[in-house]
Amino acid sequence: MREGDTTSARATATNHTVTRLNRTAIVDALEQHGPLTRAEITERTGLASATVHRLCTRLVDEGTIAVEREADGGIGRPTHRYRFLGESRTVVAIDITDDTARGALIDMNGAVSHTHDTPLRGADGALSPTSRLDGVLQAVEDLIATAAERGTPAQGVGIAVPGLVDRSGVVGHSVELGWSSVPLRDRVAERTGGLPVVVENDANAVAVGEWARGAAQGSQHMAAFLLGVGLGAGIVADGRLLRGFRSGAGEIGSLIADRSAFARTYDEAGDLESRVLSLGAARTPGARRDSSISILDEYAEGVPTALDPAAELLDYIAISIAALSVVLDTAEVILSGRLPARADVLVSEIETRLRGRIPNPPRIVIGALGERAAVIGVGQLVIEQVKGGLYLA
Repeated sequence: MREGDTTSARATATNHTVTRLNRTAIVDALEQHGPLTRAEITERTGLASATVHRLCTRLVDEGTIAVEREADGGIGRPTHRYRFLGESRTVVAIDITDDTARGALIDMNGAVSHTHDTPLRGADGALSPTSRLDGVLQAVEDLIATAAERGTPAQGVGIAVPGLVDRSGVVGHSVELGWSSVPLRDRVAERTGGLPVVVENDANAVAVGEWARGAAQGSQHMAAFLLGVGLGAGIVADGRLLRGFRSGAGEIGSLIADRSAFARTYDEAGDLESRVLSLGAARTPGARRDSSISILDEYAEGVPTALDPAAELLDYIAISIAALSVVLDTAEVILSGRLPARADVLVSEIETRLRGRIPNPPRIVIGALGERAAVIGVGQLVIEQVKGGLYLA
């Protein structure tokens, strides 16, 4: 390529980038402060009036914004006001559990517009790593089709997974799903025609959901404690999701409870998580891996035989939350996942265990989003990613 061609290509790329940034500025202004007139958009964004006029016209044609009404401009032509049409586009959000893909369509304003759950059993009625993957891919296709039928086309896909997920969207290990080194982001992208895809750990997704739309809105330092098949945590520090160097931040099930842990090694569940799982297994041999939750239900109901195992389980939960609080100085810890029916008892017992034992114990709060927390959280993550691609192309 000749030098002149290189210069021209760079100029084209620069112009395209500037246009994308300008469009983002307009959409953000309308989303946060709209409806606005063109003059108000110009004032808030600092863009030239001609640029605002040109880009607003294009955004209206695309269906991204709309002329909501005409304001009385006094003498002369009326002034148009523009509104962000967040409800006209959606993202697909899915939370994968042991046997179900909990799915939803979420509009660009963050509102859930449709829900649909897909069973993950195969044709023979059995659960397997393959049946789960096939079911998730089918759920994605079905929700994209539903979005199109509703006139709110899907712009991206977000999937929350119970397991370690690296930055390339590969599920490195998931005990619950039986997956190892599954390139989920690439597999989903193949089925969607190239839509942006976000794959995130489920505890991280819960943290984002409760932080953006739930019990921890406005908090800059919080953690979501996820109780289910094992233990997990999602962390928001300084207003940002904390993933860690290997995307393994919050794997609190691997905490070492005491020095006896050094006498063995751990292939799947870590020391603390193994202790929690063993409580349920000892009480109900052959029960589901999450049967420890029933211990807390029985404890809240006053069942005498549940007192000792429940006390031990509560100790382990308090140890986890203490570690999060001491290391991260969290303001709130949101309890989520498969919580007992009397979750208020859980809060009281944890607060009692932490009081006087760590400096500045965090506020313990029951999550506000329930079983849809991970869906809403991963939806929020994919909204943040696709907004640039949707409005800046």
